[in-house]
Amino acid sequence: MGSLIILLWRVFASLSAMLVLACLLAALFLDRLIMVDMPLQKADHAIVLDGNNQRLLRAKELLDQGLVNDIYVSNGEPARPDEIDKIVAGLGYTSPDRTEIKIKILTAVGVAPEKIFVFGNGSLTTRDEARAIADRFKDQTPRLMLVTTNYHSRRALQIFEAAMPGALLQVTCPGGCVAPIAWWKDPAVAAQFVLEFVKHIYFRVGMAAA
Repeated sequence: MGSLIILLWRVFASLSAMLVLACLLAALFLDRLIMVDMPLQKADHAIVLDGNNQRLLRAKELLDQGLVNDIYVSNGEPARPDEIDKIVAGLGYTSPDRTEIKIKILTAVGVAPEKIFVFGNGSLTTRDEARAIADRFKDQTPRLMLVTTNYHSRRALQIFEAAMPGALLQVTCPGGCVAPIAWWKDPAVAAQFVLEFVKHIYFRVGMAAA
């Protein structure tokens, strides 16, 4: 009995050590696991995913550089107002339309209105956005430049690749799809990176099970 307990303890200790080592390696290379930085080539459309509005300015840079012909912005507004929205509206307050704000930002920095398009209808996730773009360019093989934030770059690219296997896809980010120097020293950035890594694993597991 004693030898069995010792054996089980050794197995447990070995597995624990391997888990700790795996976690350390993941932490060491975390930025490379969740980000993808690539040289850019000419595309047809810039697809600005919902989130940080700095992405809009990056899309404008792409347009100015002649790397894209126009800009598609995600309509991330909820398709239907929830109960809180209804209460706020009853109090006489109107929430700003986030999609309209995006369009106004682009026009304010010099993008011609005819170069701006909206896609999606209350897209709440990257998968929603990928489906909306796939529907928009159904039976086509567009060259798309996804515009997102560094930590979201690899997962965004993989989600769109799964939704649009025939499309030619690239991804770009404000400041490049790379991590800031010594990112692990900033608790907020480190937490965001870890959360994205969990989302990335969840996506990969879901794809494997599909």
